[in-house]
This record gives sequence, structure tokens and C-alpha cells, in this order.
Amino acid sequence: MKKLLLFLVCLIYLNGFSQCFTSISAGYSHSVGLKPNGTLWSWGMGLNGQLGNGTDTDKHSPIQSGTATNWAKFCGGYSNTFAIKSDGTLWGSGYNTYGALGIGSVIGHTSNFTQIGTATNWKEIAAGETYGIGLREDYTMWAWGFNQYYDLGDGTTTQRNSPVQIGTTADWKTICATRLQCNFAIKNNGTLWGWGINSGAVLGDSSVSAWSVPTLRNTATDWDKLALGHGSHALAIKTDKTLWGWGYGDFGQTGHDPTTSYANSEFNQIPGLWNAIAVGGDKFSMGIKMDGTLWAWGKNIVGQLGDGTTNNTYIPMQVGTDTNWVSVSCGYQHTLALKSDGSLWAWGDNSFGQLGNGGTTALTIPTTIPIAGCTLSAEEFTLTEEVLKVFPNPAQEELSFSYAGTALINTVVIYDLSGREVYNSHPVVSNNLKASFGIGMLQSGSYILSLKYNEHTVVSKQFLKE
Repeated sequence: MKKLLLFLVCLIYLNGFSQCFTSISAGYSHSVGLKPNGTLWSWGMGLNGQLGNGTDTDKHSPIQSGTATNWAKFCGGYSNTFAIKSDGTLWGSGYNTYGALGIGSVIGHTSNFTQIGTATNWKEIAAGETYGIGLREDYTMWAWGFNQYYDLGDGTTTQRNSPVQIGTTADWKTICATRLQCNFAIKNNGTLWGWGINSGAVLGDSSVSAWSVPTLRNTATDWDKLALGHGSHALAIKTDKTLWGWGYGDFGQTGHDPTTSYANSEFNQIPGLWNAIAVGGDKFSMGIKMDGTLWAWGKNIVGQLGDGTTNNTYIPMQVGTDTNWVSVSCGYQHTLALKSDGSLWAWGDNSFGQLGNGGTTALTIPTTIPIAGCTLSAEEFTLTEEVLKVFPNPAQEELSFSYAGTALINTVVIYDLSGREVYNSHPVVSNNLKASFGIGMLQSGSYILSLKYNEHTVVSKQFLKE
């Protein structure tokens, strides 16, 4: 490969740039991310105000949700977003029919975050399609919204427009909710409980159509982490890091062979030791093993498994070869994930811009979005074709690019579609640069050009080598 020729226009450091996303959540067709400075950012479908930015329009790149700088936790739901501030207050934005936000009214929706009640001790939040569930610091569980199918677990079918306590116990550790009115929770003693609709036998006994209150799912006392999507299957990790799946598995999303059984009330162990899990709404699953590798299984109609194909699988398949994945979150047909270097990756459906790369084209492999990992300036959130140009595209023997952003760049890297690094420039320091280099040694195919600063991707663009 020819030596990289860099023409540095100026050497300007960008002082005080903000840091990478520290946590992410994929809603049904939108995405949310939190930065270390306490600001909340969102992108994707905005029809019902779920982006919390005061509008009802889609955003194809991350945009800050309001001006608050003390957000601590959050959850992207079907058409809404819930978030907890560092002062323990709970807020919601988006779809509110049936009292789904818990703000005390049934106004159709709100596009700005609105406080839910007056409590200041919220610690965890989960979102169903038309309801919400929360835990407080005293380990009590609360719920609100639609309740026709025992969604809230309070033993009634009464709609609740504000949070009501579920039961009287104060021993809940973590919660999960789905679009299909099915919910699970783990108590501090490691037991697993469920309630709501028993679609796909996800709650257990297939002769029971619904459970009206939290009911013990099995006798194990070592459950640790939960993942439910917008469908009717579930995953859970035990304290020994073993992974288990159950529920409806017609595309293999539970890890069962779908040719033998679709609905599985019994738990199926998925081989390996696991650190993180996520469940997608359109029947797929993602997981990160203890060695930092990323795996996927289930339905793959739009490439949501990230393996570069649209082939379904009930056997977990490794996504790429990287070993530094730390968190993953799934929407209906899209996935977000973070690496330990702070970079943010996205793939799957992108009809509403939920991948955050400025476009609406689906991606079948994990791809750094334009502001992936680090958003070094507000300008980087609204990248246009003028910020990074790659030409010619397709390219044959030589590739050129020009970058005119305000963020500092010190490395130019090319990845193949498996995520393998095939080129890395000598360090450069600039925030305006042009480059041309030979790519004759690359095989024909698609590649990703990434401009980086200290291992954090600032902007990326895909190109084709003929």
C-alpha cells in the first residue's frame, strides 16, 4: 500500500470536547444515548415526541434532548422515552394514550420531558408499549398506564394514569417489560417473577393465558440479569454467567431449534459464559460473552444480526472478531452497541434514521455512526456530505478524502466488513485535512474509512473498492 500523503491545512486543537456515550438504549424505532456530562441525546423516529427534543419529527443524527445536564438513567420504549435524573426524579416524553407516561393525564403525547409524580427516589425504569414500570430506591415496584391484560401486575384491569405500587413487598432488584404486555422482575433473593399476557408460554404454564400479579417463574435463586424485547421471548443470565432463553422461538431467538418447538416454557441453556444480553422486537437476540466477543441469533430479515447476511440462525453466531464489546441494546429491527474504547456502533433497520448515521439505509454489519463513540463537537451531530468526502467511490487504485469538521483527528483507519483493520495511518494531528493513498492491495469489496482521535471514531464513511 502506498504511503499516505497528508496535506495538513491547520493544526488546531479543539478544547473541552465532550466525551463518548457511556450508555445506550434502543427504542422500537428510535435510539437514546447518555454522555458523561449528563446530557441526553436521541435520534430516529420522532412522530410521537419520543425524542424529547420539543418536536415530532424524525432525526437521522443524534440531537440533544432538552438542556438538562443531570440525566442518570433512561429507557427507550415503543413510542416514548423514560429517564431518571441524578436527583431521583422520573421523567417521560412521547406517546401517552392510556396514561402510558404516568404524568396524570391521557393527553395524546408530549414532545418534551415531563416529570412523573413528585418522588425523588427512582432507581430503574422499564417501558412497555402503553405502560411503564419503575423501581424506587426502597426496592418497591410501581407501574402505570394501560392495564387491560394485567400489564401492571396490580391484580386489576384498571388503567392507571399515575404510578401505583405493585404489591407491598420491598425486595425488587431489576425489571423488564415488553410491547406485548408481558413483564419480568428479579427479586433481591435471586428469584424470577412474571406477570401479564402469557404469549408463547413465556410466563410458563401454557394453560394460563395471563397472570394478574407477579408470580414465581421457577425455583432457582441465582438469576441476575434480564432481557425482554418487544416480542414474546426472554433471556436471562444467572450469577454464574450462564445464559438461558425461553418463550416463543419460531426463528430460533430463544436458542431452541425452531423445527422441534416454537413455544418453549422450559428454560434452554445457551452455551458459553455471558456478560450482557439484549432482545430485539422482531424475534432476534444479541449477547456479549465474558471475553468481550459479540454474538447474535434469531431472525435476520434486514440484517439485524450484524453478520453481513440476512440468514436466520438459532445457533449464536459471532459478529466480527473484536473482543472489546461492553454493552448492547436492541430495538424492533436495529441494534446499538458500545465498545470499551467508547465507540458506538449500529446496524439493522434504519427507516427512521435510528442508526444515527445521517441516512435511512439499513446496515447488515456493525458500523460506526458519524459521531460513533465520541461526539467531539455539536457540529459533529449534524454531519453533512461537506464534512467528510470520499472520492472516487467506487475506487480502483487510489482513494482520496477530505475532512472539514472541527473535531481533532490523529489517525486514519480502514476496516473491512468483518471489522478487521486493514490500514492504519501514521498519527497525524489536525482538524482539517486531505489525503490520498493507494488501495491496490485491497481485494474488491466494501470497506469503511474512519477518522479517529485517540482510538475514538469521529466520523466514518463506507466506500467500494472495485
